[in-house]
Amino acid sequence: MGNEPVSNSVLIEHIDGQWAVQIVEDGKVSQQFETEQFAQNFAADQKVRLKLPLPHSVKPPRPELR
Repeated sequence: MGNEPVSNSVLIEHIDGQWAVQIVEDGKVSQQFETEQFAQNFAADQKVRLKLPLPHSVKPPRPELR
């Protein structure tokens, strides 16, 4: 059981008045604290980057216009 691969994931949690985006990538966990709207956008960006499914209510980020 100890050698099972950890799947990538992105979670948003509200912790002690702050919004935390937790990213699991290749078994490594990172966390970033943000405002709610920024956390939602950041999490959506990370899900796209990790090729994870987005909920139907979330639109993928638009590419920046240059």
